[in-house]
Order: sequence, then C-alpha cells, then structure tokens
Amino acid sequence: MKKFFTFIFAIALSFNMMAQCPLSTAVDFTATDCHGTEVHLFDILDGGQYVLMDFFFTTCGPCQQATPKVVESYYSFGCNMYDVYYIEVSVSDGDAACQTWAANYGVEYPTISTAGGGATICNSLYHIGQYPTVILIAPDHSIVIQDLWPINNAQTIINALTPYGIQQHDCSAPIYDPEVTITVDQVLENEVTATFTPNAECAEYHYMMATEAEIQQWMSMTGLELPEYISTYGFPGDEVISHTFDGLEPNTDYMIYAVPADASGTLYDVVQKSVTTSSGGGGDIIVDFTGTDIAGNEIHLYDILDAGQYVLINFFLAGDSYSQDIMGDMVEAYHMYGCNEHDVFFMEISPNGGDATCQNWVETYGVQYPTISRDGGGNDIAQAIPVGYYPTIMLIRPDHTFAQRDIYPPTLDMMVQYMTEEGIQQYECNDAVDENIVEKVTLYPNPANEFVKIGGENLGTVMVFNAIGQKVAEFVAVDEIEISTSGFENGVYFVKVGNTTQKFVVTH
Repeated sequence: MKKFFTFIFAIALSFNMMAQCPLSTAVDFTATDCHGTEVHLFDILDGGQYVLMDFFFTTCGPCQQATPKVVESYYSFGCNMYDVYYIEVSVSDGDAACQTWAANYGVEYPTISTAGGGATICNSLYHIGQYPTVILIAPDHSIVIQDLWPINNAQTIINALTPYGIQQHDCSAPIYDPEVTITVDQVLENEVTATFTPNAECAEYHYMMATEAEIQQWMSMTGLELPEYISTYGFPGDEVISHTFDGLEPNTDYMIYAVPADASGTLYDVVQKSVTTSSGGGGDIIVDFTGTDIAGNEIHLYDILDAGQYVLINFFLAGDSYSQDIMGDMVEAYHMYGCNEHDVFFMEISPNGGDATCQNWVETYGVQYPTISRDGGGNDIAQAIPVGYYPTIMLIRPDHTFAQRDIYPPTLDMMVQYMTEEGIQQYECNDAVDENIVEKVTLYPNPANEFVKIGGENLGTVMVFNAIGQKVAEFVAVDEIEISTSGFENGVYFVKVGNTTQKFVVTH
C-alpha cells in the first residue's frame, strides 16, 4: 500500500493510485541537498542522463519499505555515473532528519530536504499526492514514468528502466575522455587566431603553433615526445581561450597543437589543426555589409566597390589611445586622396562606441568621412569580417579582395605606400558638400521624384553627390539639364556646378 500524505493524517495508509505525478513534462528546479550540494535538474537532463526522482518522507512506512530497493537499483545502474541519475525529495523533513535517513538506508545520491526546497518541489512544482512516488524523467524533459509502483524488489525498477535504454553498470569510476576542440577564427599574412574549447572532462590543456620542421627540431633538442613537449612548453589553459599567434611567415604551412589532461595530470591524445598563412597583399574576399553612419546614411560596402572605388576602412575603439594616435594621419590621407570623390572611399567603424560617443570623436578629429558606430552595426561588421585588434586599417579593391588586411604600422607613409602600389592617385578635395547656394543656379522640383532640372548660364560640368560625398552622376550642360532620379535611392543629394552647390531630396 502507498502512503497518502496529509498533515492531518500523517501516519494513515491509503490504497494505491496510478499516475501519482499528474505532469507529463518536468519542471526545472535548483535545490540544495541535505549535505549542502546544489542540484539543478535541467543541467543533469541536458547532460544526457535520465533522472529517477523518489518523493518521500521519513515517517512514511511504504517509503521505508521501498527505499532499500531503490538504493539497490541505484548500485545496479552505476551510482549516478552513467545513464540515470537518482534524486530523492522529502516533503516534510529537515536536513538533520534527512541525513539520518540517508545514513540508515545507505543513500548516496542527493537527498533534498524541506530546507533545500523539498516541500516546494513536491507540492507546488510536481503536485505529489501519495508517498512514495517514484518518477522517471527523460533527457528531453518528458516524464516517461509517472509512478513506479509497486516496488517489489530492485529488479522491479531495473525492469522498468531497461526499455528506455538505461543499462546496468558497476559503480566504478567511468572512463574519462578529455578533449580540446581547435577552431581557426582568422588567417592573415603574419598571424593566425584560433579558439581552444575543452570538454567537461578536460581539467587542463596546453597548446602551441609551429611548422612541422620546427616541432621536430624542438622535440629532438629536448628529448621529449610530442604530448610532453606541448605540455611543458605550450601555453596553458583550462577554459575556452582565443589566442592570436603572430610573427608568422606568409604562405607557410603551420600546425596548431593542443594536448588535454585530466584532473590527475594524465595527458591524452594530441589534437592537431593544420593552417596555411595567406600570401599577403590580398586575394581574400571581404564579406559584404550594410551599416548606418552616425548621420543616418546607409553605407553598403559592395555598392561602393562595384561603383569602381577602393575602400579604406579604419576599425577603431572609442577611448583607445592607440586608435586616437593615428587619427591625424587618417584625416590627412582622406584629404590627400580627394575626400571620397575619386579612387578611394574612406570610412571608419567602431564596435564599442555608440552614436553619441562617435559624434564626439568625429568633432574632435575633424572626420568628414562616414563613421559607423556600434548603434549602426559596427560591432556586427567587425565580428563578421572579423577584426581581431584595434586600430586595424584595411584597404579593399573594387573586385572585393583585400589589397591589405592590415596596414601596419598605421601611419600616413604606410597608407601612401600601399595605395601607390595599387595605382591609387592623389587628388585635391572639391569640397563637394559645401551647401552655399548661388542664385544663378536653379534647381526644381525639390523634393524630386522622377527627375530634377538644373538651370543656369554656361553650366559646364554638373556633378551629383550622395549624402556621404560619393559621386553618383556627372553631366555636361549649357543652360539647363534634366536629370532622371528614378534610379536614385530616397535621401539627400548635392548638385555641384563650378563652385556652387545645391541640395535636393529624392522621395519616391
């Protein structure tokens, strides 16, 4: 007979009722057992184990009869080290009573008392009405056995759990298999960034990077085998680590090594990942991106490249002294190469500064080219490329390949050197976004939908620029010209005629 527990009839027995737990899906909880160990249900399930949960109280006669059989089955299934994890939960007993209970019945699995949350789990979360109630929860959080009763012997429990693929094991230490996963994040001309991720059984690991010739030479010099050499001379780690190996040779085959170890320091199989550094000077394709600069203008990288311009991007950190040091050279280079109107288009991107912070940055350093802040997608862009350190200045060809992934050192001389090698010419700035209006040049309609007409005497060259200073059209006219705007995106544009600039808006 099972015990139906109420505080009024604490020792009354009642007839057995099936499906004592009314739930079909487990409810998560974090509790503390009577020995002070924290138990988080979903952590156990998500780790791949079933959970057998025994709801009881210490003065319950049927509970006293069933517990020795539950304990015996616990030993048959490997003492919580394999397919199933045992927990018992008391609805009414404190820590001291549960400790005595565990000692009397040889319970080695967690016993959760009322002090650790037992009453809440029994009553509020699982709505248990009779005791004992033994349930089985699958790793997918479904309750596959809502009431295992009657429990005639340990074999009753074994027979009930076996159909779920739960196998019997001896209560000996399981076989551990410490591992480290190596992920290559970025490969450049002179450096490689990799991430090392240990599994739960890996207590520590060591890692390094070398050519095959180097590792053989070093092992020969020290007389150590590969695992011992890496463990002795490699970088240490015990959690997820991203590491940049620098000072490498371009276009060279390297191997990244990692050797995991368990808690006793025993070394396991070496993990290897081959990688070849880039040849330098480009060849890699940059990923496309669209961001919004701090003035609200949309910047689409491939649109600029496909129009025939190179793109020079300065990735910077707001508040970083190294990023600040190069700004004089950046702004000077922008003016030397024609203020985004000719061969190369300058922009800057910050992964950490918001619009307000970047606005202060722009005003401080006199930046006139687009600035994309974190608010405009700067962090997403930096991660997608990816950028590993700051400042990083990239030069990208119109065919979407990198001319330089990192202009280093980031000085004016180096920028000029690399742009000269690419055949990029220097130009004076035309001050294309000067908004001074001269009356002899007329523009209408404004806003424009399908066209805009420009009028004046001896107009000559008429140039149209978008809001970020990029030339989108150029014409030659005498006294009047009608420009189709059907292909223009909505936004602000500038028409430059001689030294006069008129602003107009396109709305479709």
